[in-house]
Amino acid sequence: MARWIPVRRTVVVGLVGLALAAAGCSSTGGAGRSGGSGGGRGGIEEIHLFGYPNAMNLDSRPGPDGFGIRFYLTQNGKARGVEMRQGRIDVLMFDGAVPEAEIPASQPLKVWSFTPQQLAPVAGTSALGMGYLLTLNWGTTRPRMTGITVVVRYHPPSGPDLYSAPNAIVVGK
Repeated sequence: MARWIPVRRTVVVGLVGLALAAAGCSSTGGAGRSGGSGGGRGGIEEIHLFGYPNAMNLDSRPGPDGFGIRFYLTQNGKARGVEMRQGRIDVLMFDGAVPEAEIPASQPLKVWSFTPQQLAPVAGTSALGMGYLLTLNWGTTRPRMTGITVVVRYHPPSGPDLYSAPNAIVVGK
């Protein structure tokens, strides 16, 4: 007869989170992207965004109030993430589903901005290279829809902005 071994909820949640971080979403083309060597973007050519599928409860009150993402910046056609040394990262949160082609012209519900110095404490290295892990609270800017679209935008010192592929996150009711 098999014995059931009790597993702590935090262990299960941690394992699910680890699996999601390893199997996320990325794109090589799309809105606001240009090919080549990255020009004025410090060589950054792509943003690979991985998001948790559901919004999170980040405080003691019931209900979701934020989300978690991990992203990697790549350059020179290499698969491993690199450190951002210049420019600015914006995390854009849209209410509901927004098609990738409409992202640059759409108005985000909320925007978080980060300099390289602000991202340094959340940087980490994994099998995918250097990446950044963020947990963001939307505060009073609560989405009205049952889902949100999240995009990471790299704003270089010069040249066009670079966008990740959009990531859908379920908020619920």
